[in-house]
Amino acid sequence: MPREKKADAPRGGVGHNERVRSTRFSRSPSLAVVLGALLVGAVACGPTTRFERASGGGEGGGDASSTTAGAGAGVSWDGPLEDLAEGDLGNVLLNEPTAFPVPDRALGLTVLVEAPKVDDIIGIAKLAPPTGGDVIFDYAMAEHATTVFANYGWIGGGNPQADSAAAWPMQQGTWTIQLGDDDGSSPSARVRVWVRRTEDGAFHGGVVDVNVFLIPGVASQNYVLTVLGEMFASYAGLGLGNVTFHPLDASSAIIGSYDEYQQMLASSAGIGATPALNLFVIDHFSPDTFGGAIGVAGGIPGSPMRHGTTLSGIAYAPQGNPQYDATILRHELGHLAGLFHTTEAAVEETDPLSDTAACTMAMVNANPDACPDATNTMFPYANGATDLTPAQERVLQGSAMYRGVLKAGGQPAPPSPFAPPHELDAKKAITVRRTNKPLPLHPTPLERMLGAVWCTHGGKADHEALAIRIAGPEAPAALRAIAVDEDKADILRSRALRAYLRAAKGKERARAIDLADGIARRETASSDLRISALEALGREDPSRARAVAKATGQSEDTVVRAVALGLLTK
Repeated sequence: MPREKKADAPRGGVGHNERVRSTRFSRSPSLAVVLGALLVGAVACGPTTRFERASGGGEGGGDASSTTAGAGAGVSWDGPLEDLAEGDLGNVLLNEPTAFPVPDRALGLTVLVEAPKVDDIIGIAKLAPPTGGDVIFDYAMAEHATTVFANYGWIGGGNPQADSAAAWPMQQGTWTIQLGDDDGSSPSARVRVWVRRTEDGAFHGGVVDVNVFLIPGVASQNYVLTVLGEMFASYAGLGLGNVTFHPLDASSAIIGSYDEYQQMLASSAGIGATPALNLFVIDHFSPDTFGGAIGVAGGIPGSPMRHGTTLSGIAYAPQGNPQYDATILRHELGHLAGLFHTTEAAVEETDPLSDTAACTMAMVNANPDACPDATNTMFPYANGATDLTPAQERVLQGSAMYRGVLKAGGQPAPPSPFAPPHELDAKKAITVRRTNKPLPLHPTPLERMLGAVWCTHGGKADHEALAIRIAGPEAPAALRAIAVDEDKADILRSRALRAYLRAAKGKERARAIDLADGIARRETASSDLRISALEALGREDPSRARAVAKATGQSEDTVVRAVALGLLTK
């Protein structure tokens, strides 16, 4: 049954970075314990060494007078009021509380911490307002356990990401930040803070500029514009601003690892005006790494206010249905702005907002349709969901992702200077085949699950296993029926095919292998379906996969050919 949220219950939960999640430290810092917990889906506590706890008790509460005079003391918000102003705290000492001012009439703040080197782990141990306790404590949201504010190279944090008394309303005065690393190799890290303001401290609207990085052939510019128009038709009072297109190299068509993903986001350095959403339109995420996701955000929050970091954007694989794609991007942009899942699927956690519905982990992993938050944009298995609560909207409106309106009836602030976009080179277009089959208006529970977000944030939930459980005792037959139905959307068919091969046993297994073999070889089949067939064969029958890969290694479909050649080199 759904549960009520309680003020003292652990809530929230996401690790920003798969590399960080799987790191094994030589010591036993508290952050390492939390990272290990993400791998096994459990919450644990342990002794601390390098990542010392921030000052104050478990509820936070260190006051500004106890902080050291750090680089933040020189930050000033004097001068004309700006919708989004940057303050540079300079190099902040690790494991030392550092104070910085937050001005009046603020809607939110976002901090970006930069480690000395991109391979250094850096974390936000504490973020606290002048009174009322911490909003980030021990590298997690206060009163939470699995939200790890740590990453390689860069990490972001912000407020409001919760609606506790400490987090909302935004407090004016001296705030405190404290950092840590994993081994003491870095004495300091660079910290910048962006503050969102209006003339009266109330939200009056704004627009999100978008830099689209596009591989010609994956989708057309008109298609992406249609998706963005659908996305911002109604999104917390934010509209669509300037959209510029930039070429993305065909080598990014398949993202096989988090390193590749982060390198792609970091390639946005110097690309244009800020703040802006960098949207990387790719063809395919490796399911072995990304769990079947078709959209991935750089961080919670990410860095729309500065390009060129591993947090600077969102990547997604278009599905040929603008309305469907828009719901995927709404979810991922919510993460980039600072929103967590309403309920997690891999750990027993909910978000740190009091007005979002909650569901038990058992229910999420048995019958997600029955969860009261299933219609919320930030549900981990959201399917066409567009609901946002007032607290969620405040997180979006306090974020650094848009050009804001300073006063009622005013216009959005002008964009900062930017470099002009490059022309897309049609000669470098790749060849993919994608149908535009609509998702069912009244999906069955199995169809709903197969068409859901399948977000990777929040731990490694086994999405395919959940689809098999929802399909019930006749799972192989039910999944096969969807996989072979040419009237179904590609996303349903490709995910059903992978789950079918996994569920099929005995004589049915041979039928499943034969089906995947035939689909992978069929040049008229969609790219997504053929890729799923190849990948499923690679997992379930490697020798058969290599035989099929030899036959498809010369396919006219660029991405199918790349997947096939990848199987041959394993």
